[in-house]
Amino acid sequence: MSLFSLSGRVVRSTDVAPLAGVAVRLHGSAATLGDVAGAQALPVGRQVTWTRPLNGFAGTRWDCWTNQVQGQVPGITWDAFRDGALRHNPQLNGDGRLFKADQTYLLPEERALPPFAWTRPLSGFAGTRWECWEQQLRDRVPGLTWDGFRDGALQYNPQLNADGRLFKAERSYLLPQPDVTPQAFLQTETDAQGNYRFELGGLAGLFELQVEVDEYARAVLPVMVNGHVTQPVQLTPAAAPASTGIGGSGSVRSARPDYASLPEKARRVIDMALFMLGDDPATFDALPAHLQKMIYGARFLGDPNSFHYKDIVCADLVSVVFAGAGLDIKWGPAGPSMADYYVADGNAKLIELTDPNDWLPGDVLVYGPSFTAGRKAGHVNLYVGSFAGSDRSGRSYALPENCEVVDASMDFMSKGREVGTGIQGKTLRSYCLDKKCYTYSWVKRVRLRELAAAFGK
Repeated sequence: MSLFSLSGRVVRSTDVAPLAGVAVRLHGSAATLGDVAGAQALPVGRQVTWTRPLNGFAGTRWDCWTNQVQGQVPGITWDAFRDGALRHNPQLNGDGRLFKADQTYLLPEERALPPFAWTRPLSGFAGTRWECWEQQLRDRVPGLTWDGFRDGALQYNPQLNADGRLFKAERSYLLPQPDVTPQAFLQTETDAQGNYRFELGGLAGLFELQVEVDEYARAVLPVMVNGHVTQPVQLTPAAAPASTGIGGSGSVRSARPDYASLPEKARRVIDMALFMLGDDPATFDALPAHLQKMIYGARFLGDPNSFHYKDIVCADLVSVVFAGAGLDIKWGPAGPSMADYYVADGNAKLIELTDPNDWLPGDVLVYGPSFTAGRKAGHVNLYVGSFAGSDRSGRSYALPENCEVVDASMDFMSKGREVGTGIQGKTLRSYCLDKKCYTYSWVKRVRLRELAAAFGK
């Protein structure tokens, strides 16, 4: 009988329903797993990931294989590419499984495996992820970027989400550290009740449990196995916006009772806004290349350790939502990454609203004054109506919270806490209208004439 084992149940987070036939992988050192039946060695130094963007290509999957992948990516076969293309580019299913030149896709590429592992224990530390990066990690772990640490810290330390994404001195965490130890893995599938089990022989060890399946956000859990350990896994549903045609993760959906009867343009705006919810880097990576170029943080892509790397600011959110929904946002001298862009000032494409009872999805709230000389406004966010669900970064929204506005901000530090790191839902009345985002003295509202016309206004 095995001295050590790991078992558990994989369920859907929304209703705790068991998920059958789900592949579950257990990664660990080759020294620990090497003698376990069924263990396979991981490739040394390289891996294939679906991270290469493709633009301007049209044709079948076979055309893409022969022109873009075959002979260029060692270790991937035609069969693996054929099926993987649909998993990683769900928009292909709606387009007759044909690539289109005006869309962006993800292709496989061979990349170096990171020479580090999340195995360094940390305790007695309190602060933000940025402070942890600066004090504990910067320039100490080859191959690690701020972006990678920022997202990985939440995956490997899920308690951070419950603690406002702040490290606490009384808790223990896992940080990355240099590690080139040969790795191996075991793989199994869940049964009809969602159960999985690994028999691990007689060696205890620190392992990484990975569950990655279509239509759900990837789960990564560090697990110390020193006996018969049980580790349940909850998967968060991931789905593309219903009307925008852009793939991505997150299960946030509109809770408006009139959603189905809204004009198509309004539904696209709602879907695109809810698609944007999540941490900045995760949302940035989920966007097609032409929308990424609109984002302030795209200016810092050459420096992954920059505080503003992939930073999505307030006006970026509004502009990307409208552009992603297919609306015309070309106007005014200010750039679309500036709140000034949404000050009406007689702009022929914008209407300033004064009726407190006239609200439509896509209305832009504009706040001021700005604290920067020469600026007309300091902040904007977007009204979409009620919504609920979990975003791509694991943050949940319940209907009683009354979130109706989607909000983004430039990253900055305030009272020792990193602020503006993600796109979040806010309450219309208390946060936006009454408190004016805690910072501003007035709030106005504007509407695109194009959206007003869609409602017959």
